[in-house]
Amino acid sequence: MKEFMKTKTVTYNLMSFTGFKSLYVFSLLLEAPRSYAEICEAFKKHEFIKESISIDTLRVYLTSLKRAGCEIIRMKKSEGSKYKLVSHPFQLYVTDEQINSIAKIYKNLSKNISLDELLILDKFLKKLAVLINNPLLEETYNKVSAFKGIDMEILETLIRCCKAKEQITFLYNSPKNGKKEIQIVTDKVGFSNGKLYLYGVGFEYKQYGYFNVSRIEKIVSISLYKTDISDVEVFTVGYELYGNLPELKLGDDEKIVETKNDNTVVVEYKSSNMFMIKQKILSYGCACRVLYPESVKNEILETLKAMRAGYYDGEN
Repeated sequence: MKEFMKTKTVTYNLMSFTGFKSLYVFSLLLEAPRSYAEICEAFKKHEFIKESISIDTLRVYLTSLKRAGCEIIRMKKSEGSKYKLVSHPFQLYVTDEQINSIAKIYKNLSKNISLDELLILDKFLKKLAVLINNPLLEETYNKVSAFKGIDMEILETLIRCCKAKEQITFLYNSPKNGKKEIQIVTDKVGFSNGKLYLYGVGFEYKQYGYFNVSRIEKIVSISLYKTDISDVEVFTVGYELYGNLPELKLGDDEKIVETKNDNTVVVEYKSSNMFMIKQKILSYGCACRVLYPESVKNEILETLKAMRAGYYDGEN
C-alpha cells in the first residue's frame, strides 16, 4: 500500500502472486481450453507478469481453482492435452420461469422506451444469453427481440445518418418491385405496428416516405452534400378526434391545436405523402373527421366510397 500511495501505480509487487495468477489462469480457461504452452505464452505477454511458469507451479494454480469449486480436466493427448474448465461456481444461472419473466419485461419495456434505450436493452439481453449459455434464453431472445431479422450494423448506421439528416442511397428489396436503389434525405428511424421503419424524403416521388428497415440490404453511399428539398409540397391536415383521448399517442408530425371538450380535440398533421395521410386518418375509423384542406377531405371521401363499393358490389 505504501508503494501504491507513493507511485500511484499498480505493479507486480503489489499483487498476491498465487491469487492473481490463479485468477488469470481462470480467465484464460474461461475463454477456451488451453495447453500448458499456451498458458506460458499468455503469462509472458501479460502486462504485469511478463514471465513463464513451470508445470508444477501451474498445478498449484489449478489446485487453488479446484478448491474454490472449479471443475477442471485435462483433455486427451489427441486433443492437445489441454486444460478445460468444465464448470465453476461463478456461472450465472437462470430458471425457465425467470427466462419467461425476462421476456415479458422486455416486451413491456420495448413499447415504452426510446429507440436508443431499446438498443441498449437488446444488447444487454443478447450478451446475457451468451454469458449464461442457456439455449432456452437464446431461443427466447431470438423470438422477442424487436430487431429480429434486422442487420444491426445497417441499423446503427441509419440512426447516425438520421441524427445528421444525411442524404443516402440504399439497396431496398421491395416485396412488389424487387431490389432497387433508393435515394433519400433521412429523417428518423422508428417503430410502427411492431415493425421498424426508416423515414425521409425520397427523390423519386419528391415526398416524405418510409421503408421497412429489415428490407434494406445495404447502404450504397452517404452523400457529402444534401439536395435541396424545400420545394417538396407539404400538406397541413386538420382533423377532429373523438373518444378515449387519454390513450391518444400523437406522432412527431402531429400536434393538438384545439381542445373542444373532454372527448374532442383538433389535431394538425403535416406530411408530403398523401398515402401516409390517408393511412393515418383511416386508422382512427369513425372517431375522426377531416376539417381541412378540402383536397384531403375529398381524397378521404373517395377512398371511403371505394371501400363501401367493395362491400356492396358497387350498389348505392
